[in-house]
Amino acid sequence: MGLVSQGDIDLVKASNVFDEAWYRREYPDVDINGMDAAEHYLWLGHRLMRDPGPSFSTKKYLELNPDVAIANINPLVHYEKFGRLEGRRIGIAQRISLLQSRSRLDEGTTRTAIFAMYTHDGKVNRKIEWYLSGLSEVADHIVVVADNDIEASSMATIRRFTPHVIAKRHGEYDFGSYKRGIQAADELGLLDGAEELILCNDSCFGPLDSFGPMFKKMETRDVDFWGVTANSWPKYHLQSYFIVFRHAAFKHKKFREFFSSVKAEKDVSAVVLKYETELTSGLENCSLKWEAFVSPSVPKSSHLNQNPVHNPVHLLKFGCPLVKVKACEKISSNDDGMPELLQEVRRRSSDVASIILEETSIQRYEQAPKVGFSLIMPVYNRASLVISAIDSVLAQSHQNYELIVVDDLSTDDTCAIIEERYARELAGGKLILHKLLKKGGVSAARNAGLRLARKPWIAYIDSDNTITPGFLTCFASAISINERRSTFCARWRLHSNGSVRGAPYERNRLERGNYIDLGVFVHSRELIEKYGSFDENLKRLVDWDLILRLTKDHEPVFIDKAVMVYWDDEQDQNRISVRESLDIATQRVRKKNGIKARVTTIIPTYNHQDFIVAAMASVLGQQGDFDHEIIVCSDGSTDRTPTLVAEFCKRHPGQVRNLSLSQNKGISETFRRCIAASTGDYIAILEGDDVWTDPQKINKQLDFLVEHTDCSMVFSKIKVKRLPNGKESFLPRQLEIKKNKVDGADFLADDSMNLIANFSSCMFRSAILKGAPSRLYEGRFNEIALAFYLEQHGKIGFMDDAMSVYHQHENGVWTGSSREQQLRSGIETREMVLDVAHPRYRDAIIKIIDERYRMPLAELCRQGA
Repeated sequence: MGLVSQGDIDLVKASNVFDEAWYRREYPDVDINGMDAAEHYLWLGHRLMRDPGPSFSTKKYLELNPDVAIANINPLVHYEKFGRLEGRRIGIAQRISLLQSRSRLDEGTTRTAIFAMYTHDGKVNRKIEWYLSGLSEVADHIVVVADNDIEASSMATIRRFTPHVIAKRHGEYDFGSYKRGIQAADELGLLDGAEELILCNDSCFGPLDSFGPMFKKMETRDVDFWGVTANSWPKYHLQSYFIVFRHAAFKHKKFREFFSSVKAEKDVSAVVLKYETELTSGLENCSLKWEAFVSPSVPKSSHLNQNPVHNPVHLLKFGCPLVKVKACEKISSNDDGMPELLQEVRRRSSDVASIILEETSIQRYEQAPKVGFSLIMPVYNRASLVISAIDSVLAQSHQNYELIVVDDLSTDDTCAIIEERYARELAGGKLILHKLLKKGGVSAARNAGLRLARKPWIAYIDSDNTITPGFLTCFASAISINERRSTFCARWRLHSNGSVRGAPYERNRLERGNYIDLGVFVHSRELIEKYGSFDENLKRLVDWDLILRLTKDHEPVFIDKAVMVYWDDEQDQNRISVRESLDIATQRVRKKNGIKARVTTIIPTYNHQDFIVAAMASVLGQQGDFDHEIIVCSDGSTDRTPTLVAEFCKRHPGQVRNLSLSQNKGISETFRRCIAASTGDYIAILEGDDVWTDPQKINKQLDFLVEHTDCSMVFSKIKVKRLPNGKESFLPRQLEIKKNKVDGADFLADDSMNLIANFSSCMFRSAILKGAPSRLYEGRFNEIALAFYLEQHGKIGFMDDAMSVYHQHENGVWTGSSREQQLRSGIETREMVLDVAHPRYRDAIIKIIDERYRMPLAELCRQGA
């Protein structure tokens, strides 16, 4: 007993943490031995890890403060003598108890707080309890509004902090809770004498230490309302998870009208757009001033959009007392890294850190800092752009990387700029500049970078793109919790308009065309050893080729976040996408990777009940090594055609799509809709009153276009069948074609200018056809004008093989027309040709219009007069 001083006994007994009655009930041996409770705790109790009261954990205090344990000092004595001044932690329950027992931090400002919350099970966890304890430090009154029912025990927990609780499902998100809380505060008179109104919710952990310093700082600001952070999307506004309104703001008519108008919205995004964003601008328009506690100096994820709560470590270092729950749970909501966040929270508050560990799985990411990346950047004459690209890499929050820049024999100052500006990084090995000895192209440059890579994970950045500061952090986090996965991908933004691209991995979709940008694709270095690097024989779509190979047996993990800004200015002639043919490159990559070509057959039809069944059957019967999609469109037919089409589509679901219209829109609109809806690499057409006679028609024309990469389309000889007599013949003008490729001059040499004669004999490269100008749809969509447009993108192939029958009957568009109608239609068609054809044909086309159409039409009109 001699080791226990009377001063320590008095100190313990005076402590609001020591509870003598509780101590005696918990440890009955104290009374049995006839000892004083305080003396017992000082002499023996703390050695047995007993607690002096329900609000103080002896074990927890010693764990949090190992220096006290080493010095063998009684933990409660240490806390009362030194711990309070030094801000020592005594545990979560103890902190809550102390906060409840002590007075407000600042007695000068009267505040009422509305706290919005939601729990799926009606229970209140320690996160909410801790938050309310911190809120009670700065608020005189708290109104808790839960968007759900609360169970009895949890309700008792909330009532430790406030008697004002509303717990009922309303489905209007936090703004609906704010609305109800404000109404309740008004009815209770809690706003009558209040100088500030706090709106906050349970989307955060905290406060770390206290809200006090933040309020103290903001008291010096000449504003009418303020929040912790402000977001720039869709326009600059305070984020609604914690906003403080001063008297001029929450008493303003606009404020009351705004919250009275709150109603249920379909999702959180709609709430942000309609309420969170508009609250700030609405009050600002009333000449009310506002500001964010955290300045706009938060690291920018991109020049297009930034949510500051995605940089939680930066916010904490700035003095923010809160951490968004999403930042502890979702990779896409944390650009600073989960381990880094947890470390910073522990530095500020071990109590909050323990709550985060209890409520989330943040510890899963503890290996993320160890994930190493080699970033490969090929460059060629990029002096004006490469600085932005490199700087975006050097700004990464995740620093376990090397950047390998491979110069493909630039003739400008690219290398000189890199060497001068980044001398320190080059010397330190963070940046590696490798110069090729001979020009090899982008694939050779990337392959050289791969050979130099020393890290286990590979990422790519083009010299004209930029990555966000959290790019590597996101991928490192994903890699750390997906140990058996080898490929990863994410979203990206377009530089031109800020739109977000990218989608989760689908093999079928990827085989149809690349939708994963190489700049947001990360893979293990081992895959290169197994599947090979970039194909240096390809001039375009080398990224698609690589991604196809690497993901065939290794499905990528998708990160739902835009982490790269893609520079999409197609005016730069150095871009590969400008200099190489997409269609030809697509064919090569498909063939190399064993992917079947996809052909879409379009069947436009109008009142073809006598022909449509045979037409559709001839399309369905096509044979060959390709994937076949069939689109049928009845253009408001008034006979049995729609019924026959519907029955056909119903029998062949998955392969046939019915785009039929209930009203007649005309042949041009039919073609426009069907072409836009097609998903094939090639498009074939069979008009609803024609029929294919060769089951290999598609396959033969497909082989032709694959072999003849310089052709934009191919058509074949047609057989004309005149009805009702059934007489068949070939078109004389097609019999005169003696070569397998024709151009505009060949079309002009024929009196009709129409060597094709019928769409049913054609197959087109989809990418070129989809790019057709709107002028082609303004009149009647026709073979002649389309041929002259396509001729500028490649030769027009011809196959001297009759594989389709063109039915001529009195209801046909051309054969059913009068001579005058045919002449007028001929003029309209050739004027369209004049607008889309190459200028070198202009004089010849004008001459044909005058001599073959205008003059005969004038003569016909004179005779009729």
